[in-house]
Amino acid sequence: MKPQALKPLAAAAMLALAASGAMAQKLDFSGSNIYIKFLDGDQRRASDSSADTATGSDQGQWTEFELRIKATISRQVEAGVRLQSRSSASYWTNFGFANNEGFTDTNARPTQSKFMKLRGAYVLLTPGYKWLDQALIGSSDWGQFDPFTVGVVRYIDRDNYNGLYFKGPLPLAGASWEFARLSLPNYLQNNYGQGAACCSSDETQYNEAVYIGQLKGTLGPVKLATSYQLFNDRILDDTDGTDLNGRSSRTFAKSQVAMLKGEGTVAGIDLKGALYGSTYKAPLFDQPWINSPKSDVRGKAIKLDAAFASLPVAGLSVNYQYFNIGAGFYSNTASRREVDVLLTEGSEAAWHRWGQSIWLGGAAKDYQQAPSSAKCFVSGGGVCRSDSGLAPGANGLVDNDFMDFDEAPAESVQGWKGHTVLVNYEVAKIPMSLELTRIGYNYNRQAITSALANYFATSNDRRTNIGVFKIGYVVPAMGGIELGAKVKRVLDKNKYSAVSAADDRETRDSGYTLTAGNQLFGDLYGSLSYGRYTRDIRTAALNIDNEKSITGVRLAYNLAGFETGLLTQWISGDGDPGETGTRSSIKQYRLKAFVKAIF
Repeated sequence: MKPQALKPLAAAAMLALAASGAMAQKLDFSGSNIYIKFLDGDQRRASDSSADTATGSDQGQWTEFELRIKATISRQVEAGVRLQSRSSASYWTNFGFANNEGFTDTNARPTQSKFMKLRGAYVLLTPGYKWLDQALIGSSDWGQFDPFTVGVVRYIDRDNYNGLYFKGPLPLAGASWEFARLSLPNYLQNNYGQGAACCSSDETQYNEAVYIGQLKGTLGPVKLATSYQLFNDRILDDTDGTDLNGRSSRTFAKSQVAMLKGEGTVAGIDLKGALYGSTYKAPLFDQPWINSPKSDVRGKAIKLDAAFASLPVAGLSVNYQYFNIGAGFYSNTASRREVDVLLTEGSEAAWHRWGQSIWLGGAAKDYQQAPSSAKCFVSGGGVCRSDSGLAPGANGLVDNDFMDFDEAPAESVQGWKGHTVLVNYEVAKIPMSLELTRIGYNYNRQAITSALANYFATSNDRRTNIGVFKIGYVVPAMGGIELGAKVKRVLDKNKYSAVSAADDRETRDSGYTLTAGNQLFGDLYGSLSYGRYTRDIRTAALNIDNEKSITGVRLAYNLAGFETGLLTQWISGDGDPGETGTRSSIKQYRLKAFVKAIF
């Protein structure tokens, strides 16, 4: 085609775009950004398929681009979309040549292509009817509901879940109803959507969905909410030998979750309570599934919170939480890591994935507690190193598979029960806090043969105690030097089988962290930290003492519309991460930096 012929085509395209956009009263691109990540470490590991520390990489630089578009089409209609590039293994050093061979070439690496992905496409209607306030079609983060039912999911997938959402008022003042049909990703369906036949596809998976209805309102000073959700996993049930009259299906497994929660203030005390109940029935198939319970299982979950802020002692506040999460409580759409559902700080993150060489320093942020089902990471010899009481290799939905070391790991609270007391006190501008947590476990039983055998060890007798003390002070020099100290102790005991002491295990985690930070100049903040941690393990066969120190430097630089951050750590110590009876020295250097421009 001649170059002159392109001009009228370009003009026609511009006119078409102008005509199609004429309906929009406003286009908003705010929140669009460029994100650049840098990883470096002395493991010298890179991956062809992933750029995540957790999957074995500590080398490389990547760029992601995110374009956000929100169109206000009319007073009643809004639409939006995100276009997100994928940086997975698309290193700067690839120079954009990856996958030129095409997908059919065995040497091609589509994960290295800098392709764009459609995310977050939605249409939002606000028709103004007396019975309907809002209707959303498409993507959402589903934060309208509860983390134990249909919860917010990890940030990289937050609006990959698609469905239908409706909200409207009720006749009672301040009351509302909500209803959603969430198209369930096949990896959250039974056996990854494979139905009763383990490794053959089942076309019914493409129309599977979770249905949830929720009511909210107030009763005097109390805010109330209740919901009910249902998921019927269906499989083909075609028995007449012909497709001319269509194909039948039947329910393969059924999941139900009910919720009731309330909050209010009584005599100056802020109170919250939540009760959940779940049932999971699978009458057609009785075996452990990849991401589902076995056969029939029921469970309850209870949370009670009390916050005492108006105490007679100035600067003193106390928070208390009781939690009791049934070992059989199960919702396949519960939050996997995005929401921290318990008050406790949880396990010692410095030992996260201890035993894996790229995780010698653990995680640099405290654990979050997630309501999804449990998962035990297997490292070295097929043994669970999490001291969790889980069955070796047990599968679940807590999402730690794609995270860098500066992110918070998640641990499942399935089966937890206990108490947390958190005391905050400030005197002479010195803030202090003390956490005391006692955890028992609803899977403490002998010779498990029920559906829970898929998740938990055959026998458990486990207790955990957590104590955390923190203190801070700002030195009035150099514009303010922020000092902080933290001491933490975790004692975890599991006697496992009651008939033998040979499998008894005790793990003692102790550690302290010191930090100093300062606004080095107007736009740059820097901090230096040092931590010393020990993990002492006692079993019938071995006494293992692990110790390490972590020195870290953190920098943060911000301008209007621009932010960059860096965390560098040096880890040294010695121990027996593989629990083989042989000690070795531990050394690691790792760095993560990022640049983000928001426009």
